[in-house]
Amino acid sequence: MRKESKNLYLHADGDSFFVACEISMHPELRGHPVIVGGDRGIAVAMSMEAKKLGVTRGMPVFQIKKFFPEVVILSHHFDLYQDIADKMYLILLSYFAKVEIYSIDECFALVEPSIVKYFGGEKKLLVELKKEIEKTLQVTYSFGLARTKTLAKQASKLEKPNGSVILISKEDEEGALRKTSIEDVWGIGRQTAPALVRLGIKTAYDFVNYPDVKIIKNFSKPLLVLKKELAGEQIMEVENDSDPRDQKSIQATSTFHPASSDTKIIWREMAERAEDGCKNARVINLVSNKVSFFVKTSEYKYYFDEVKLTEYTADPGSVLDAIEPKFLRLLPKKARIRSTGVILHNLKRQEEVPLDLFGKQKKALKNLVVEEVADKIRKKYGEDTIKRASSLKRKETN
Repeated sequence: MRKESKNLYLHADGDSFFVACEISMHPELRGHPVIVGGDRGIAVAMSMEAKKLGVTRGMPVFQIKKFFPEVVILSHHFDLYQDIADKMYLILLSYFAKVEIYSIDECFALVEPSIVKYFGGEKKLLVELKKEIEKTLQVTYSFGLARTKTLAKQASKLEKPNGSVILISKEDEEGALRKTSIEDVWGIGRQTAPALVRLGIKTAYDFVNYPDVKIIKNFSKPLLVLKKELAGEQIMEVENDSDPRDQKSIQATSTFHPASSDTKIIWREMAERAEDGCKNARVINLVSNKVSFFVKTSEYKYYFDEVKLTEYTADPGSVLDAIEPKFLRLLPKKARIRSTGVILHNLKRQEEVPLDLFGKQKKALKNLVVEEVADKIRKKYGEDTIKRASSLKRKETN
């Protein structure tokens, strides 16, 4: 029998995302009816104010101009939307180790019990996360936090916009399932929904309580997985990447408490992030020649910089040597820092790295053997068995 995990799943869903991104750059439009899609000739995304007027997705722009002249019509700016989506991903990575990009305005994250405990409970975690996103990005997301990935996805829809729905108890799950029509269940297509309705299944609650044998008899296997997920059985996982070796970057971020303006403490945190990122790269034999790094203040302001490495590597020592000359210049004066992060870019598989005439690249790859041995020791005896002096826990020096 499968042992049920205590992990939770988070789904973050951007509210009227394209419109929200535009308004983040034009705050004077906040509170006004706005649509995006002028360049397409139809409404692709609408603000809540536009929806209340009666504007619907796909409505031709000429009709909107005729019947709703007060609506502001904007064109798409996909670079802006991607930039905000990338920053949202980075924020989530500063809270959770495993984050999955589902679409430009949706993400899933695995929420481990230790994270919930750190923030003092599920509600406080979501409050802190929402506060940072709104202050940093000037957009809102609706959140669902639940025992399974599918329940989290359904939960995020229940109180849009800017909602936070937590489904942990059976009672809360049942209430949410009763509110959700079968047509609105994630994963049930337009052809499947009418077939379920003909069987008397009108809500997600009806679906969960329908006999498995009849689902198996009349439908494909994925529908049974969906049913079990809605019933609280964890089957679907948060996926970082279909093939980890194809990823273009590796991030290592962390929030620490209390926030600090002590450069030694901040540097130790940065060093740990470099170690974490390089370790994750070594596990799948990837190396990098470009590194960006950042700090985040207690006011949720980010300060970024980047360095180019002379050779491809996954050696934290080389990464830190490159970062150190720029580190102090990056820190804002008198600001209290609460998060640090290191991102490895331009990832290549070790076996595909081009070698130079002077053997420097070959030597850099050979030097990784020392780190790989250290990885094996840590795996056997514990993560804190071997650490660099620059990344020793600050509790040792306080």
